[in-house]
Amino acid sequence: MIFLKKTYLLLILLISCESLKNTELYSLVEENENSVFSFRNKDIFIDSKVNDVWGVKINDCKSILFDSINNFTGSDHLHIKWKEDKECKFLGFGFSWGNYESKNLQPIINDAAIEFRIRTDSGSINNVPMFFSLVDYSEKQCFSKINLLDVEGQVIDKNWRKVIIPLSTFKYQKKGVNISNIKELRIQLQRKGDVHIDALKIVPHFHKYRNIQSNFSKSFISFPIKLGEEKKYWWGVNNKYSDNFTFITNSSLQNSQLIKKDSLYVDPLIEDSKFLSVNYNKNLDEIKWNDFGFPINNWEYADLSTIYTSSAIYFKVKGPKVPLIQIDLSSYKGKIKRISKTIGENNIVNLEEDLYSVYLPIKSFNNYESLDWSKIKDIRFRFLESANIDLGDFKIVEFRGNPKYPNKWRGI
Repeated sequence: MIFLKKTYLLLILLISCESLKNTELYSLVEENENSVFSFRNKDIFIDSKVNDVWGVKINDCKSILFDSINNFTGSDHLHIKWKEDKECKFLGFGFSWGNYESKNLQPIINDAAIEFRIRTDSGSINNVPMFFSLVDYSEKQCFSKINLLDVEGQVIDKNWRKVIIPLSTFKYQKKGVNISNIKELRIQLQRKGDVHIDALKIVPHFHKYRNIQSNFSKSFISFPIKLGEEKKYWWGVNNKYSDNFTFITNSSLQNSQLIKKDSLYVDPLIEDSKFLSVNYNKNLDEIKWNDFGFPINNWEYADLSTIYTSSAIYFKVKGPKVPLIQIDLSSYKGKIKRISKTIGENNIVNLEEDLYSVYLPIKSFNNYESLDWSKIKDIRFRFLESANIDLGDFKIVEFRGNPKYPNKWRGI
């Protein structure tokens, strides 16, 4: 009898705790959403009749027009053309957001985003050199930019595409910006571009990769490190919008020949599961999709600090030659967050006819010592010339030779 009473009491306590837990979670989500919905100045730009825009004077470097054709919403939208030049002191413009009323973004910094629509007149692009700036009343600024992962369909083309820029990506603390006293939003332009934008506003946003105090990290202390094994973490490969890069599935090998399977094929000499067929023509103006990438550790910190000086990026290429490819390595933190290296003849080893291996020693990258190797983010491949190849078997491997002449190292 006593045992039954104790069991019954324990069940009541467990059910009560579970109910309490669900109530707390629901209340937290509801409170965060309410703080966004109750934010007064959600609209940044609807059209020129509702919201003022400054910096629209036309000059030799930029042209910002209120275009009334093919709007996403309102009576007009912004058509922005620009080309950077030394003569232009400031290449940008801004919005009199909320008629310059002070805006406190602190309560919504982790639960809201700037949303807008963007399109081109023709063709497609996957990079817009456009930086968004939150400015406080002391003129201090913090910046963020368009991330292709936060663009609808991961492409910018002649259709209106939704773009999300989470407020949490603005590094206001690092720049000393008073996020509880924001004056305006500015957009700064670099290099050159030609896009239409419309319907800028603040919206609720759950950022599943939000900043947290205890960031996840994995230390890598041995070789080889296989890269790009999970397709879901890649970016830049989307056959709905471009056939420049196509994933190739694995298949069996018979008589050292390429085996057809489901209209895709695999080179048996490329051993790993994730690799690409590349069909890129640089001379076609409408083809701008020339890069792809993947994280080292599933978008969490990859700690290579104990092995980076004795390592190299490695992959194989199947084709008539190894094209000109720029490799970028990036880190989440540090003054320098990206280093680059372009493949040269000394990085290539000819294994047999139309099959090559590529070695890029970390020490051959410019400024490699300035990168924070305890917080490595991703690796990117940018094609600088036309190519019709397969590539894969991506790894970080041990390398202890001369970084200037990796193909002469006896350890290969």
